[in-house]
Amino acid sequence: MKVLVSKDFFATIHGEQSCESCHGGDPKSQDKAAAHQGMEPHPSIKTPEKACGECHAEIVATAKKSLHATLSTFPTILKTRSDMSKWAEIDEARSKHCAACHTSCGGCHVSRPKFAKKGFVNGHVFQKRSDPLNQCTACHGSRIGNEFYGDRGQGDVHAAKYNMDCVSCHKAEEMHAAAPDDLKGRYHLKEMVQCTSCHQGLENGSVRDHNIHIGKVQCQVCHSQTYVNCYSCHTGKDENGVYYFQNKKEVEGMKIGLNYDKEAPGAGYNYMLVRHEPTDKELFAFYVKDALTNFDKVPNWKRTSPHNIQRKTWQNASCNNCHGNRELFLSEKDLLDYEIKANKDVVVPDSMVPKAHEKVKPAMAPITTVRSAMVVNVDWLKANLKAVKLVDARGQKDYDKGHVEGALSLSPLEAGLRYDWSAEKPMQLVAQEEIARIFGEAGLSADDHIVVYDRDGRNATFLIWVLEYAGAKNVSYLNGGVEALHEAGVHLVQEATEAEEATFSVTLQPQVLASSEFITKNVDNARVVVADVRGIAQAQGISKHEKAARAGHIPGSVSLPIGALLMENGYVKEPKELLWMLKANYNITPDKTVITTCNTGQLAADAYFIFRYLGFPDVRVHNESWVNWCAIK
Repeated sequence: MKVLVSKDFFATIHGEQSCESCHGGDPKSQDKAAAHQGMEPHPSIKTPEKACGECHAEIVATAKKSLHATLSTFPTILKTRSDMSKWAEIDEARSKHCAACHTSCGGCHVSRPKFAKKGFVNGHVFQKRSDPLNQCTACHGSRIGNEFYGDRGQGDVHAAKYNMDCVSCHKAEEMHAAAPDDLKGRYHLKEMVQCTSCHQGLENGSVRDHNIHIGKVQCQVCHSQTYVNCYSCHTGKDENGVYYFQNKKEVEGMKIGLNYDKEAPGAGYNYMLVRHEPTDKELFAFYVKDALTNFDKVPNWKRTSPHNIQRKTWQNASCNNCHGNRELFLSEKDLLDYEIKANKDVVVPDSMVPKAHEKVKPAMAPITTVRSAMVVNVDWLKANLKAVKLVDARGQKDYDKGHVEGALSLSPLEAGLRYDWSAEKPMQLVAQEEIARIFGEAGLSADDHIVVYDRDGRNATFLIWVLEYAGAKNVSYLNGGVEALHEAGVHLVQEATEAEEATFSVTLQPQVLASSEFITKNVDNARVVVADVRGIAQAQGISKHEKAARAGHIPGSVSLPIGALLMENGYVKEPKELLWMLKANYNITPDKTVITTCNTGQLAADAYFIFRYLGFPDVRVHNESWVNWCAIK
């Protein structure tokens, strides 16, 4: 039986209230239908004054007008772009697609937001402090949550080093603040937290760069990492009547723009980070044609404050990583044709790109020999396609929708390369005879030059590790995968490539594996680094894999999220930047033995590939990883 309300609830002050006092209905009726007549499952949305206001009157009075409750700045900006003679149709479309994420008291303090459709967090027990994983990132997940907890990039130093969460910065005064009716944008809310709310006196501090740049650049310009930019959102309704929205593409990157809005509190600087928002002229074309005729009135490269702060970043590693780096600053060539006029005040002209310094030390990275042949680009693939075995590692369903002509289909998650969850040691690699059979039937031999691609790099690099473990001599990764193929205009076909069965002679390479026993013996060895490449939340024990017996991490391991090594779109960052980052932020250098670990071995194998590519001589995958570690430790 599913229990919605836990016994613990009745021991709380809210549990002393009768159900109908918040939810309505008729508790005296013996008939189920009659008892539920007029019952409201989300009372704080429709009647916050009655449900919450009788006890929390002052909070409700402002919170019901807060940005979380109303999303009021969205229609304000949308009206600026719209043909107001069509506003009724535009607003109806907005309400179907862009107004679902608002929340109320209950969505922050007792259940997940209604939008998430996942119910109570803790059996109806109210909590004063919002749950960052179940509540905050239930809505703010794809961008903010992924950035903050390291599912994209290194994660945020406030989370990784100081165990801070959303509410550590965004306190009740901001969350409950009433948004004025004429609020220009969310950054204009006077209660919104600023970096300088905590980091005060920077202009007179001991850090030279703060003294130089304070008041000139937004803090995030120096302290953020790359972030996702979304393009061309289109809305509609499918044949089943389900409303949907779809972005044409997402690009991980970083751009500095001119500050076009210095009226916002604390925003007197000249340069700021900007993110491409997905608003498109045809956003609501399914409902009404030519709706956003005033699209040019508002920039769609907008101020952003990524939640992926690091004290040391690539752009502040050396002055000239920013100064003189034209590519880092927004230019007209970054804009689509119909965006140029809208973003004229954001584009940084050549004359305003800070000049490079003549006498400045470059960012120093550890010296190593990068194995450049392990990563190839589309141009190389086109020139060498007939000389390689090309493998599509996405999975059969995606392969059938379209793949490079001549590519073989082999997903490491579908091919049976690992024992399933019913095994004594689940997710471990199968016996070498079975590996040989799988690779041979797929048409591969250990002497082939095998090039692997997928969507985001996660399957492809995992497969590359298994191939190397089995003795494949020459394996490469197609940088950027499917996205790179699309950008290069490579035509994809649906006709499957018939694999010619081959003999894959397995020669196991045990040196690329690390057992739990080896880790235990070397826990105090300064020359051995155990890199936990899960997200920060799992590494810190805030959440866990569903198959893990408990939350936590291997003692002595270093939290290094996989997003720090491999970009979300499957592109590999520049080796020099990666090598610098590993040393500066994690003290991981090529002279150490690096053991990668995760939950089941897959992400660990992905990280193995990056370390191997960077030239690290001794890299090993802890294939047992956390799920099996829990079972024996």
